[in-house]
Amino acid sequence: MVRRTKEEAEQTRSHIMATALDLFCRHGLAKTSLTDIAQTADLSRGAIYWHFRNKEELFVSLWEELCAPLAENMYACLNPDEPDPLGRLRIFLHQVMHKIVTEPAHRQMFSLIFHVESLEGEGVALREHMRQQSIRFHRDLEMTLLNARNHGQLPSHADPKRLAILMHCMLDGYIINWLHFPEYINLEEEIDFMLDTLFGLFTIQRVDNDILTPNA
Repeated sequence: MVRRTKEEAEQTRSHIMATALDLFCRHGLAKTSLTDIAQTADLSRGAIYWHFRNKEELFVSLWEELCAPLAENMYACLNPDEPDPLGRLRIFLHQVMHKIVTEPAHRQMFSLIFHVESLEGEGVALREHMRQQSIRFHRDLEMTLLNARNHGQLPSHADPKRLAILMHCMLDGYIINWLHFPEYINLEEEIDFMLDTLFGLFTIQRVDNDILTPNA
């Protein structure tokens, strides 16, 4: 009986999250309330509050749940003892891009994330939370590239911080443009080309110092 109750609670939680994501995408974060979510999910507000304190916690839980299956390769990238940090990073980024293209929930979530900066009022805390997540991802990229340099996978003069900025901007740029112009950019077909080009640039041994190193 206890096990069934736990399973039912998990099912209800998943139902709430799926409903919320759909409403967030259709009406926007700011215009979607917990009451809207409860009514659409055919649940009471009390049922929503049993699982989530507020809308911001619900959104963050959505983000963390979608990221969880990808965490293993990201953690491996950050391990200074990982012998192939660039290889693990490429696998991680390929998984992320593939999920965005093939899984609606990931595509919806990334579409929402790129509009978080416009939130005001009660959404300011959520905006700041996602900003910190973006900063953390940038630092993870920087640490991974530092590991790669330490393992001889990048030129000794390469600047991990500068390369992380380039990588982050290119990834975001591809995703944003695909979301806005799917008829122009076939992200599924472009994943390998983008990653091959990006990683190829990073690993060139003879390259203009202006690309890989900070300004003098």
